[in-house]
Amino acid sequence: MYTLLTCFVSLALSIIAMWNRKIRLFVDGRKNVLGRIKEAVSGYDDIIWFHTASMGEFEEARPVIEAVRKRCPDRKILLTFFSPSGYEARKDWKIADWVFYLPLDTYFNARRFVRTVRPAKAVFTIGEFWFNYLGQLKKAGVDTYIMSVYVSKDSPYTKWYGGIYRRLLKSVYKCIMVKNEETRDVLERIGCRNVSVTGDARFDRVAAVASEEWKDDIVEAWSCGRKAAIAGSTCENDDDLFLSLARDYPDDKFMFVPHDLDEAPIRHILDSAPNGAVLYSDMEYVFASRIPENVGKGVSGALQSAQILVIDKIGMLSRLYRYGWCALIGGGFINIPHSVIEAVIYGMPVCMGPQYHKNSQFVDLMGCGAATPVSDTEDIRKWYSSFRDNPELLAKTVEYEADYCSRNTGATERIMGIIFG
Repeated sequence: MYTLLTCFVSLALSIIAMWNRKIRLFVDGRKNVLGRIKEAVSGYDDIIWFHTASMGEFEEARPVIEAVRKRCPDRKILLTFFSPSGYEARKDWKIADWVFYLPLDTYFNARRFVRTVRPAKAVFTIGEFWFNYLGQLKKAGVDTYIMSVYVSKDSPYTKWYGGIYRRLLKSVYKCIMVKNEETRDVLERIGCRNVSVTGDARFDRVAAVASEEWKDDIVEAWSCGRKAAIAGSTCENDDDLFLSLARDYPDDKFMFVPHDLDEAPIRHILDSAPNGAVLYSDMEYVFASRIPENVGKGVSGALQSAQILVIDKIGMLSRLYRYGWCALIGGGFINIPHSVIEAVIYGMPVCMGPQYHKNSQFVDLMGCGAATPVSDTEDIRKWYSSFRDNPELLAKTVEYEADYCSRNTGATERIMGIIFG
């Protein structure tokens, strides 16, 4: 039934792809993908396979992949993605030898993939439970791991209908590497003994990114040396809350980084901007050309006077947070909460929509007031003003978050120790 459902979804997506660009990338990217994978890996053994769902999960795995490349420069690394948001941004990433979409999880796809790649090790990230792939990896005797796992006591894995997940967790993985002790306790209560608390490798990644020298001429010209409020990886509900802040605080700067770069959500922000908005890509060519008359008073003046800057480019968010003083983290209205530590590493108080529970770091930071759930305009206005108008509270939050990030680095080394001994 699972395989039949997967085939039905595949057919449905092929139809939807005729009207939806993102789904079209998802479908077209998988055309003959098994044949292309076979051609690429032919003649190679001892391959290490990493699979991540999308860009966020990739950032979790990235420091581990980079550590593998450094430790094993002669071994081949295969990286697969489920979502276009990850694949399209990282399809030319040089650390991995090959980057592909993961073929859909049917029995025949999984069997052919495992027999073709013959991985020595397979590493999944967060919640990537693909039943057929995991079954074929187990059958082939491949050392299989999953990292950055977070499971709450109310997780579906603990419910009566979560039996198939519990069987996978208990029988397939050589080690389940979890973010915190709460997750370990939950998994051990459902019978998992192959659990190790390693933490979240993204702390290592964001710390490295924050320490890099990096600047963006467009953002600096727009911000005029002032820190902005940043909305990262947002959906429409997130955007509407942040737009309400822009109306209430016309003298403050607001940066929007939508999760979906389709025209509709971006146009919604631009059309709803109360005090002027500019699109990053409209400025990109002008600044890249370096022609003095292009980057003149007219362009600079229009950019500086815009209250809102909309970033319509993938892969910049983790660095853009350095230009902010507070952040709304997207995904909290659609139960897909995005990373908070990309912002927290810069000492920014964060807020998120009401469905934040899957994000363990957000839950951790709620205890000290550095993270706040918001549901409506009144909530976000109260959160924003409490930090904007209280420099002492903001300074304490910056100090706490710096200590929190420092205490949680080192996961990459622990994960590498488990995978390679």
